[in-house]
Amino acid sequence: MEKKIINPIADIFLIKFPIWVPIVFYLITTNFESLYIPILILYLLIGEIHFGSTFVFFLDKNYRELFKKESYVFLFWPILIIGFCIFFAFYFSISAVLFLILLFNFYHVNRQSVGILKIYKKDENINPSVILLYIISGLLCLAGVFKFILKSNLYFENSHLILKFFICMYLFFLLIVIITSKNNKLNNIFNFSTGSLIFFPVLFCDQIIDVFAMGVGMHYVQYIAITWSIFYRKSKNEFLLKDKMFKRFSSIKIIVFHLLIYSVLMVWMSNMNFEIKNEKVGIYLVPIFFQLMHFYIDMFIWKFSKPHVRENIGPYIFAK
Repeated sequence: MEKKIINPIADIFLIKFPIWVPIVFYLITTNFESLYIPILILYLLIGEIHFGSTFVFFLDKNYRELFKKESYVFLFWPILIIGFCIFFAFYFSISAVLFLILLFNFYHVNRQSVGILKIYKKDENINPSVILLYIISGLLCLAGVFKFILKSNLYFENSHLILKFFICMYLFFLLIVIITSKNNKLNNIFNFSTGSLIFFPVLFCDQIIDVFAMGVGMHYVQYIAITWSIFYRKSKNEFLLKDKMFKRFSSIKIIVFHLLIYSVLMVWMSNMNFEIKNEKVGIYLVPIFFQLMHFYIDMFIWKFSKPHVRENIGPYIFAK
């Protein structure tokens, strides 16, 4: 039987191949320029909802107990990481810290793409697809560094050639995925394509924030669709409902309401700043640090090699 997280159609449009996310952004912002800011804000809100969804896991008593048991992972190291970022920013460069967080972001997005490949795999070896995905996404991230961070003339002088190179690479790698896939061709095609295309806006967007809206927006939608499906199925678990905190917040409507408040606050703070050492800093660092914690915590709460993850997420991933 085909694995499904929501249902076959929703899985395609929200998880396997949410290509509509960049298409909608592009069509609206190019045909209705006055709507650019509202649409961008909407996509940023979706992004912050995705970041905030990580912390909803700790409504579950089992995760609160894990937090206490492994406080060095969920408390000590996060405080140390944030402290290091603040120290590094003030004594060296805030831009350098933001660049490191950006690289962490790229790594995090790639890990999710690989994870989705593994979720939908049948009894077959998907290592070729995973390796090819890491190669093309890694090179696209490198292209993004040359374009947006280093602002390299070498990149801009050869941008059309670079675009053609990546299109050929994607088509060649896709052919390999099709050839090496046996029982799961369509899923592998969808999941590999999404993982690759997430960073393709790097090649034709002029602003890095548009790259995140158009490309990484697909990652946001995937994460929300998967996590909210898990929350929904957990909300039907009678044993979990015995926990007063979980029962109080177990409704998806209540979770969405609080995540909307969280996302609005984060987007608002992202525009608040002041200058230190000729660099704009301030309240906008708050949502960035929350995003950093999302990247960090997700390394552990989705690690299926751990028994706790297999026991507390595994049974809730797929629809019965």
